[in-house]
Amino acid sequence: MFMKKCFTLLIAAFTAFITVQNAAADEIVYKSLGMGWMTDDMITDLLDWQPVTYQVEIQQAQDDSQFYRVVAPYGKAFADAVEAVNGKILTPEQYDSEGKCYIDIDATDPENVIFHKTMTGFDIGSGEVFIGINSRLNVTFKDGKFTAPILGIAVGIGESAIAANRRGKFRIVLPGIELNDYAMSLEPASQCLTDRTFKGTLNVGSDIDLVKYTVVPDMQEDEMLNYVELVAEGGATFTPRGEFTYEMDDVAKETLIMVAFNSDGEQVGYDWCTYYFIYEDPDGWNDCGEAEFTDGILQDLIANIPSQTTKCMLQESKAEPGRYRLVDPYAGIKEYTALNAKHKDHHHYIYINATYPECIYIEESPIGLESGVYGLMRVNSYVNYFLATGEAIEDCAELGLGAIVEDGVMTFPEEALMFSMLKYDNGDWYITNSAGETKIVLPEGFDITSSVSEIAVGSDADAPVEYYDLQGMKIIEPQAGKLYIKRQGSTVSKLIVR
Repeated sequence: MFMKKCFTLLIAAFTAFITVQNAAADEIVYKSLGMGWMTDDMITDLLDWQPVTYQVEIQQAQDDSQFYRVVAPYGKAFADAVEAVNGKILTPEQYDSEGKCYIDIDATDPENVIFHKTMTGFDIGSGEVFIGINSRLNVTFKDGKFTAPILGIAVGIGESAIAANRRGKFRIVLPGIELNDYAMSLEPASQCLTDRTFKGTLNVGSDIDLVKYTVVPDMQEDEMLNYVELVAEGGATFTPRGEFTYEMDDVAKETLIMVAFNSDGEQVGYDWCTYYFIYEDPDGWNDCGEAEFTDGILQDLIANIPSQTTKCMLQESKAEPGRYRLVDPYAGIKEYTALNAKHKDHHHYIYINATYPECIYIEESPIGLESGVYGLMRVNSYVNYFLATGEAIEDCAELGLGAIVEDGVMTFPEEALMFSMLKYDNGDWYITNSAGETKIVLPEGFDITSSVSEIAVGSDADAPVEYYDLQGMKIIEPQAGKLYIKRQGSTVSKLIVR
C-alpha cells in the first residue's frame, strides 16, 4: 500500500522513525590525528542539495583503541562547502560556527561501526538536526575510511528521523589516507523527448572504475533503490563518458539507472534519470472545446500563491473514446512562467481517463514546469497509482478516489491527487489537492462520458486484438503486470496483462 505523505519544498517531513544509538556512557580522552575529510550526504540529502566534501579534524582515543571523534563536522568548513557547491549561504546561527559539536564513532567492530546520536548545530528554522545510524544497516571501517550503505544514516529533528545517504556519497577519511573521487552525475539535455532520442552527459570521478546500467520502462520512482540493487548485481556495462545518446523504446516513459564501482568492485554511488516521450499526434485527437482548469495541486506546494484558473483546449482520443487530455494547462498561468522556461517549444498535457465513468482519474503526466533544484514536475492520482500496482478500478471507485462530474464540472476529491518532482526524494509521489480545489469546467453542453456508452460491446469477438500504452502508442509485445488499452474491433477496454 502506498504510504500517504505530506509535502513541503523547504524540508522533508520526518515521518519514518528509526532507532539511533545513545552516546557512550564512559568518558573517553582523545588525541588529534590531524585534518581528514568528510563527505556529507545526510543534511544535504535532507534538503536536496548536492553532497559536499570538506576537511575536518579527526581525533582518536588516547589509548589507541578504535574510538574516533570528528570535530565540528557541521562547522565553518561545511558552510563554505555548501556555498561553493550549492550556492546556499548559511548564517553563523544556522551552522555550528563555534565548533561545539562532535561525531563520536565506535569502530571496535569494523564491520558494524556505531555512530552515536549527534546534534549537529545545524538549524535553518525547523529545529536542530541530528544524525545517527540506522541499526539495521551497517557502517564499515576499512583502509582508514568510514563508509555507509544507501539509507545507512539517520537524519532527524526532535524525536523523528528518516534514513539518508540516498546517493551513497557519505565518507569520513582519516588524515593521510587518499581521498577518492567517486563523483558521478547523469545530466539530461531534456527529460521531454519528441523524437525518442535521449541525450545526456555522464560525468564520473577519476576513481570510478566501472559503471553498470539498465533502462526500466514505466517505473515508479519510489522503487528506485530496489532497482539500484538489481543493477549492481546484473546490470550491463556502460562505456560512454561525457555526452551520449540513447534510443528510447516504444513506451511512454523510461528510467535510465547507473551504478558506479571502484577498482575493488565496491559500489560507490548511483544516479538515474526519468524521461518521457511527448506524443503529440494531432491527428489522433479531436478537439472538444475550451475547458476551464482550476489548479489545486501546486497550491499545496508553493507558498503565497492561491489556486489558479486558466482556459485550455480539451481533446478526446480517437483510439480510445473516453480518454481526454488538457492541452498546456499550466502554460497560461503567469505565476508559473519561470517554471515553464525550458518547455516552451513543445506541448504538455494532463491526461484524464473517463473510460470507466464511475471512477474518472488523472494519469501520470509531466506538466511542463521545472524547478532548477528539484527538476521536472509531474501530476498523478491515487487511482492511476493503484492501477499500476495491479489494483482493480472497481475497488478505487468504491473508495471514492475518482472524480465526479456534476452540472458540467469535474471535481477531484480531497487528497486524491499526487505530485512529484524528479530530483526531490527520488521522485517519490506526495499527496496533494488537500483543499479539493482542483476542478475542470467542461465545454458548454459537453458530456465527457457520452462517448464511452456509445462503444459497441460483444460484436467483435473475431476481430484481431491490439494493445496500446496509456499515451496511445501501439504495443507489439505487452508486458505482464502492465496496464494497457485493449482494442478489438470497435470495442475498447483497459486491462492489466497477466
